[in-house]
Amino acid sequence: MKGIVVAACLMATPLAAWPLPEAPASAPRPAVKPAEPVAGDLSLPPPLSDELIRKAVRDTIAEDPHPVDPAKATAGVYGTTTPSVHDRMSAAFEQAKVPDCLHDDALKLQPAHIGPVAVVGPYSLPWVIAAVIRGKCR
Repeated sequence: MKGIVVAACLMATPLAAWPLPEAPASAPRPAVKPAEPVAGDLSLPPPLSDELIRKAVRDTIAEDPHPVDPAKATAGVYGTTTPSVHDRMSAAFEQAKVPDCLHDDALKLQPAHIGPVAVVGPYSLPWVIAAVIRGKCR
């Protein structure tokens, strides 16, 4: 095995020493003056001026003369509209209601946690008893 590696290294050495073929010599090109840009240098942004900003605002208003009211802009997004006063009040009353101790949301106002770990299932029974005593559920 050692002999094969040595032979391969010796065979590769002459290949690395061969010179690369040179590119064919080309005739020198005549100097060509670059063409002047018609609208100036496009690689740099135009300097901002008050007149440029006014023109941009006029163009934008001309495209859409009646912009959408921001309060109504969210209407129709994902098939929803802005909630009415009745909907907001119903949600607020539902959230403020004291939960029943025998239902799923019994620990809504007093979550069962030991540090960052949530306690669930029958292991949360001590928290339910504490919620009954503290009046956090009915």
